[in-house]
Amino acid sequence: MKLYTNYRSVSTHRVRIALNYKGVPYDPIFVDSDAGEHLKMEYLWLNPQGLVPALVVDEDLIITQSFAILEYLDERYPERPLLPEDVRLRAKIRSFAQIAVADMNPLNIVRVFRYMRDQMSVPFDARRQWFEHWAHKGFAAMEWMLAQEPEHDYAFGHTPTLADVCLVPQVHNALATRLDLSDYPNLRRVYRSCLSLSSFQAAAPETQSDTLRV
Repeated sequence: MKLYTNYRSVSTHRVRIALNYKGVPYDPIFVDSDAGEHLKMEYLWLNPQGLVPALVVDEDLIITQSFAILEYLDERYPERPLLPEDVRLRAKIRSFAQIAVADMNPLNIVRVFRYMRDQMSVPFDARRQWFEHWAHKGFAAMEWMLAQEPEHDYAFGHTPTLADVCLVPQVHNALATRLDLSDYPNLRRVYRSCLSLSSFQAAAPETQSDTLRV
């Protein structure tokens, strides 16, 4: 497999965690969005949105949305499942994960801030206020959901699930941008537990080769 990735991408961070956790080997191919590599025709043939991640499984299968990639990996490599068998718990985990994937991340990514800056002339302070508003909206909902569950090392049990895979990159990004997370003790607890695992550690943005060349 080939994973088109960028160290700064929260979406790709999720996929790296899942690949590592399941022990699936892959070749990372780094896409430099600052240099415009994501808009070159050879990459747009793989992902017409010009976004990362893109997972090339073989010449007949290219998957381009992170959540679709995560579910594909869980179905193809079921040995260390990220979704439990219990259908009710699966629904809870998906609901939790989609807060990050569908609601938080799309509003707070580089292309949004660049558009606000370059096309709308939104000043930095207003862009920062936007970021903080939507980040806190998502984290507050996640914190409430965890508060309704028995306390475990991970979000919904004794092993990581899609909930943890999707939470950790959001928290990492929040910490990197100095967002105050003091109101979210459950999220911070789960984050610490996840970072004790080598699969999560190896997926971190600061460990990626394209980070080192910036």
